[in-house]
Amino acid sequence: MNVQRIAGVGSLAVVVAAVVAGLLIIGSPAEQRLLRRDEQRVSGLTELARRAELQWSQEQRLAPSAVELVDQYLTRLPTDPATREPYEYRITGPRAFEVCGVFERPSRPELAGDFWFHEAGRHCFAFEMTETRGR
Repeated sequence: MNVQRIAGVGSLAVVVAAVVAGLLIIGSPAEQRLLRRDEQRVSGLTELARRAELQWSQEQRLAPSAVELVDQYLTRLPTDPATREPYEYRITGPRAFEVCGVFERPSRPELAGDFWFHEAGRHCFAFEMTETRGR
């Protein structure tokens, strides 16, 4: 083997090792897509919850269904990026509701203390409204 061939094989080995290391660190493109969809789910659930909270702060009532929030508080219902189905919203008490979504991957471990932390699968986030005085 000549020097050029050895250098070429060595360079190829370095490139392959770099690509493999990169995939191990950040994950495959398919894994990144799943994580990105989960981030979109959190964003959609956040939007839905904020609009329900806004209605509570303005009207002192919770919408019986997410559809009621459309027009006045939302231009459209947020939907799951994979299924295109609206997220689950339900009243759980006189001043409480929850929003639910189905996640493909668990949240990153560094987000463990975050309100929107979730495991893979169906997960609901609960909200309790406080009474506003002076209305």
